[in-house]
Amino acid sequence: MEFTAIFIVGFVVLGIYKTIELFVRKKERLSIIEKITSLTNPESTGSIRLPNILFENQDFGSWPLRISLLLVGIGLGSMCAVFIRMYYNVEDWDLRGMINAASICFFGGLGLFVAFMIELKQKNNQSNRDNH
Repeated sequence: MEFTAIFIVGFVVLGIYKTIELFVRKKERLSIIEKITSLTNPESTGSIRLPNILFENQDFGSWPLRISLLLVGIGLGSMCAVFIRMYYNVEDWDLRGMINAASICFFGGLGLFVAFMIELKQKNNQSNRDNH
């Protein structure tokens, strides 16, 4: 008897959710169609510039820098974790896992921060060159 009420409430909530989702998706589809029609190039044979649809104002030239510095940070974090475990003679497996995860995340984040700073410096240098 109790499960019947739970199922009824669940189906009502699911029905309301799906109805709202249907209208939201319809609006999303209409906005995507509108965006696609605005991106057709009238000078050519109706070709569409797809990268503009998916990735607006994205610079893909810095991805190798980001990934390489992330991997360097992960490697330094792993190496630092090994040195910490050796120096303090850590035998507890839970503590070893925490040391590994913490140092890998810290140095990986540090690598991404360095990549961000390099990108920022490059953008500032480029904007200074464009202004002069």
